[in-house]
Amino acid sequence: MVHRRQLSLVLATLAVVVFATISCVNLLIGQQLTYKTISASDARTMMQSSANLIVVDVRAPEEYAQGHLEGAVNIPLSDLPLRISSLDPTRPILVYCRTGHRSAQASTILVNAGFLQVYNMDGGITAWLNSGYPIVTS
Repeated sequence: MVHRRQLSLVLATLAVVVFATISCVNLLIGQQLTYKTISASDARTMMQSSANLIVVDVRAPEEYAQGHLEGAVNIPLSDLPLRISSLDPTRPILVYCRTGHRSAQASTILVNAGFLQVYNMDGGITAWLNSGYPIVTS
C-alpha cells in the first residue's frame, strides 16, 4: 500500500515536471518565432549605432531605385525564399518596404528560417520620409 502511494506521488510529480518543461519549451519557441516592430526613429537610431546591422528593402527593384535607405540591400519579398541564404542569421536585420505590410511578411519568413534578431520598420519608407529622414536615390 505504501508503494502504491509513493508510486502515485512520483507519477504526479513527474507529470508536473513534464508539463512545466513543455510549457517552458513552448514559451522559448514562442519567443524565438517573433520579430520586433520598431518605429522609423528607432530604425534610424539602430542604423546609426550598429555597424553589424543588415538593412533589407523588400520592395520591387523599381521602387528601390526611386529611393531607399542608405546601405540597404534590395531583396524583393517574392525573391526572399530563394535569396535567404545570402543573409547572415546571426546578425540583426532591419526589414522595410513602402508601408510595413510586405516587410511584416518578410520578417515572418526570416524568423521562421531561424533568424533571431529581426526588426520590422513600422510604416515602411513612408514613415521614414514623413519623419524627415534622408534616402538614397539611384
